[in-house]
Amino acid sequence: MKLAEVLAIIFTVIVFVFSIIKLKGFKLSVKSIVRIGLVAAITMVLYMIKLVPFPQGGGCSLLSILPIMMLSVMFGMEEGIICAVIVALIKIVIQPPYYPLQIPLDYFGSMIAVAFVPLFGVENKFKIILGAVFASIISILFSVFSGVIFFGQFAPKGTNVWVYSIGYNVLGYGVEALLSIVVLSILPLIHIKEAIKRGEIKR
Repeated sequence: MKLAEVLAIIFTVIVFVFSIIKLKGFKLSVKSIVRIGLVAAITMVLYMIKLVPFPQGGGCSLLSILPIMMLSVMFGMEEGIICAVIVALIKIVIQPPYYPLQIPLDYFGSMIAVAFVPLFGVENKFKIILGAVFASIISILFSVFSGVIFFGQFAPKGTNVWVYSIGYNVLGYGVEALLSIVVLSILPLIHIKEAIKRGEIKR
Protein backbone atom coordinates (compact mmCIF):
# COMPACT_ATOMS: atom_id res chain seq x y z
CA MET A 1 0.00 0.00 0.00
CA LYS A 2 1.35 3.42 -0.96
CA LEU A 3 2.23 6.09 1.59
CA ALA A 4 -0.57 8.41 0.43
CA GLU A 5 -3.15 5.65 0.87
CA VAL A 6 -1.91 4.79 4.37
CA LEU A 7 -1.92 8.44 5.45
CA ALA A 8 -5.35 8.99 3.90
CA ILE A 9 -6.80 6.05 5.84
CA ILE A 10 -5.22 7.19 9.12
CA PHE A 11 -6.39 10.79 8.73
CA THR A 12 -9.89 9.72 7.70
CA VAL A 13 -10.31 7.35 10.64
CA ILE A 14 -9.02 9.94 13.14
CA VAL A 15 -11.25 12.73 11.82
CA PHE A 16 -14.34 10.53 11.57
CA VAL A 17 -13.90 8.99 15.04
CA PHE A 18 -13.20 12.39 16.61
CA SER A 19 -16.31 13.84 14.95
CA ILE A 20 -18.51 10.98 16.13
CA ILE A 21 -17.22 11.44 19.69
CA LYS A 22 -17.90 15.19 19.53
CA LEU A 23 -21.45 14.62 18.28
CA LYS A 24 -22.25 12.00 20.91
CA GLY A 25 -25.04 13.33 23.07
CA PHE A 26 -25.43 16.51 21.01
CA LYS A 27 -29.05 17.48 20.48
CA LEU A 28 -30.30 19.67 17.68
CA SER A 29 -32.72 22.48 18.46
CA VAL A 30 -34.94 24.33 16.05
CA LYS A 31 -32.57 27.32 16.15
CA SER A 32 -29.50 25.18 15.48
CA ILE A 33 -31.24 23.47 12.54
CA VAL A 34 -32.07 26.86 11.05
CA ARG A 35 -28.48 28.08 11.55
CA ILE A 36 -26.99 24.95 10.02
CA GLY A 37 -29.33 25.11 7.02
CA LEU A 38 -28.60 28.78 6.43
CA VAL A 39 -24.83 28.35 6.69
CA ALA A 40 -24.92 25.30 4.39
CA ALA A 41 -26.80 27.32 1.78
CA ILE A 42 -24.39 30.26 2.02
CA THR A 43 -21.44 27.87 1.81
CA MET A 44 -22.73 26.31 -1.40
CA VAL A 45 -23.41 29.69 -3.00
CA LEU A 46 -19.85 30.83 -2.23
CA TYR A 47 -18.45 27.49 -3.38
CA MET A 48 -20.07 27.91 -6.80
CA ILE A 49 -18.33 31.28 -7.24
CA LYS A 50 -14.90 30.27 -8.53
CA LEU A 51 -12.40 33.12 -8.37
CA VAL A 52 -9.79 30.93 -10.04
CA PRO A 53 -11.17 27.69 -11.52
CA PHE A 54 -8.78 24.75 -11.89
CA PRO A 55 -9.11 21.58 -14.00
CA GLN A 56 -10.81 18.55 -12.39
CA GLY A 57 -13.14 20.80 -10.38
CA GLY A 58 -10.60 22.43 -8.07
CA GLY A 59 -9.57 26.03 -7.68
CA CYS A 60 -10.13 28.98 -5.40
CA SER A 61 -13.74 29.71 -4.43
CA LEU A 62 -15.07 32.85 -2.76
CA LEU A 63 -14.34 32.10 0.93
CA SER A 64 -16.68 29.11 0.88
CA ILE A 65 -15.22 27.60 4.07
CA LEU A 66 -15.53 30.81 6.09
CA PRO A 67 -19.24 30.34 7.04
CA ILE A 68 -18.57 26.91 8.58
CA MET A 69 -15.57 28.31 10.45
CA MET A 70 -17.72 31.11 11.85
CA LEU A 71 -20.54 28.72 12.77
CA SER A 72 -18.12 26.49 14.69
CA VAL A 73 -16.62 29.42 16.58
CA MET A 74 -19.93 31.08 17.38
CA PHE A 75 -22.13 28.08 18.16
CA GLY A 76 -19.84 25.11 18.66
CA MET A 77 -17.88 22.55 16.72
CA GLU A 78 -20.85 20.17 16.74
CA GLU A 79 -22.97 22.45 14.58
CA GLY A 80 -20.00 23.03 12.30
CA ILE A 81 -19.45 19.29 11.82
CA ILE A 82 -23.12 18.65 11.00
CA CYS A 83 -23.13 21.56 8.56
CA ALA A 84 -19.94 20.23 6.93
CA VAL A 85 -21.53 16.81 6.44
CA ILE A 86 -24.59 18.40 4.81
CA VAL A 87 -22.40 20.51 2.53
CA ALA A 88 -20.39 17.41 1.56
CA LEU A 89 -23.58 15.55 0.64
CA ILE A 90 -24.77 18.46 -1.50
CA LYS A 91 -21.40 18.67 -3.25
CA ILE A 92 -21.59 14.97 -4.10
CA VAL A 93 -24.90 15.64 -5.86
CA ILE A 94 -24.00 18.83 -7.75
CA GLN A 95 -20.37 17.90 -8.48
CA PRO A 96 -20.08 14.10 -8.42
CA PRO A 97 -16.61 12.67 -7.78
CA TYR A 98 -14.47 11.27 -10.58
CA TYR A 99 -13.88 8.22 -8.38
CA PRO A 100 -16.20 6.99 -5.57
CA LEU A 101 -13.28 6.59 -3.15
CA GLN A 102 -12.72 10.36 -3.34
CA ILE A 103 -15.82 10.85 -1.19
CA PRO A 104 -14.21 10.22 2.23
CA LEU A 105 -11.31 12.53 1.33
CA ASP A 106 -12.34 15.38 -0.99
CA TYR A 107 -15.86 15.64 0.36
CA PHE A 108 -16.39 14.50 3.96
CA GLY A 109 -12.85 14.60 5.34
CA SER A 110 -11.93 17.92 3.80
CA MET A 111 -15.19 19.61 4.83
CA ILE A 112 -15.44 18.18 8.35
CA ALA A 113 -11.89 19.31 9.14
CA VAL A 114 -12.94 22.92 8.50
CA ALA A 115 -15.23 22.70 11.53
CA PHE A 116 -12.26 22.00 13.84
CA VAL A 117 -11.47 25.71 14.25
CA PRO A 118 -12.51 25.80 17.97
CA LEU A 119 -10.18 22.90 18.78
CA PHE A 120 -7.80 25.08 20.84
CA GLY A 121 -10.54 27.27 22.30
CA VAL A 122 -12.34 30.47 21.33
CA GLU A 123 -11.43 32.67 24.30
CA ASN A 124 -9.18 34.93 22.26
CA LYS A 125 -8.17 35.68 18.68
CA PHE A 126 -4.88 33.79 18.92
CA LYS A 127 -6.61 30.50 19.79
CA ILE A 128 -9.19 31.02 17.04
CA ILE A 129 -6.55 31.73 14.39
CA LEU A 130 -4.41 28.82 15.59
CA GLY A 131 -7.42 26.54 15.28
CA ALA A 132 -8.26 27.93 11.85
CA VAL A 133 -4.72 27.31 10.60
CA PHE A 134 -4.75 23.77 11.98
CA ALA A 135 -8.19 23.02 10.53
CA SER A 136 -7.20 24.42 7.14
CA ILE A 137 -4.00 22.35 7.00
CA ILE A 138 -5.88 19.14 7.80
CA SER A 139 -8.55 20.01 5.24
CA ILE A 140 -5.94 20.72 2.55
CA LEU A 141 -4.08 17.50 3.37
CA PHE A 142 -7.19 15.48 2.54
CA SER A 143 -7.24 17.09 -0.90
CA VAL A 144 -3.49 16.51 -1.31
CA PHE A 145 -3.87 12.80 -0.51
CA SER A 146 -6.74 12.57 -2.98
CA GLY A 147 -4.64 14.29 -5.64
CA VAL A 148 -1.75 11.87 -5.16
CA ILE A 149 -3.98 8.78 -5.11
CA PHE A 150 -6.46 9.60 -7.85
CA PHE A 151 -5.09 12.37 -10.06
CA GLY A 152 -1.40 11.59 -10.41
CA GLN A 153 -1.91 10.97 -14.14
CA PHE A 154 -2.57 14.68 -14.64
CA ALA A 155 0.85 15.67 -13.33
CA PRO A 156 3.14 17.09 -16.03
CA LYS A 157 5.68 14.62 -17.33
CA GLY A 158 8.64 14.36 -14.99
CA THR A 159 6.81 16.05 -12.08
CA ASN A 160 6.54 14.19 -8.78
CA VAL A 161 2.89 13.47 -7.95
CA TRP A 162 3.31 14.86 -4.42
CA VAL A 163 4.76 18.10 -5.78
CA TYR A 164 1.93 18.32 -8.32
CA SER A 165 -0.84 17.64 -5.78
CA ILE A 166 0.58 19.99 -3.15
CA GLY A 167 1.04 22.76 -5.73
CA TYR A 168 -2.44 22.24 -7.19
CA ASN A 169 -4.21 22.30 -3.83
CA VAL A 170 -2.12 24.98 -2.10
CA LEU A 171 -2.42 27.41 -5.01
CA GLY A 172 -6.16 26.82 -5.22
CA TYR A 173 -7.87 25.69 -2.04
CA GLY A 174 -4.93 26.82 0.06
CA VAL A 175 -5.30 30.42 -1.10
CA GLU A 176 -9.01 30.31 -0.29
CA ALA A 177 -8.24 28.94 3.19
CA LEU A 178 -5.66 31.68 3.78
CA LEU A 179 -8.09 34.41 2.74
CA SER A 180 -10.77 32.86 4.98
CA ILE A 181 -8.38 32.89 7.95
CA VAL A 182 -7.52 36.55 7.31
CA VAL A 183 -11.21 37.52 7.23
CA LEU A 184 -11.87 35.39 10.32
CA SER A 185 -9.10 37.24 12.17
CA ILE A 186 -10.68 40.60 11.32
CA LEU A 187 -14.25 39.76 12.35
CA PRO A 188 -15.12 40.63 15.99
CA LEU A 189 -16.35 37.12 16.73
CA ILE A 190 -15.49 37.22 20.43
CA HIS A 191 -17.53 40.38 20.99
CA ILE A 192 -20.46 38.97 19.02
CA LYS A 193 -20.27 35.73 21.01
CA GLU A 194 -20.27 37.67 24.29
CA ALA A 195 -23.21 39.76 23.10
CA ILE A 196 -25.14 36.58 22.32
CA LYS A 197 -24.45 35.26 25.81
CA ARG A 198 -25.71 38.51 27.33
CA GLY A 199 -28.85 38.25 25.23
CA GLU A 200 -28.15 41.43 23.26
CA ILE A 201 -28.27 39.48 19.99
CA LYS A 202 -30.87 36.81 19.47
CA ARG A 203 -29.73 33.42 18.30
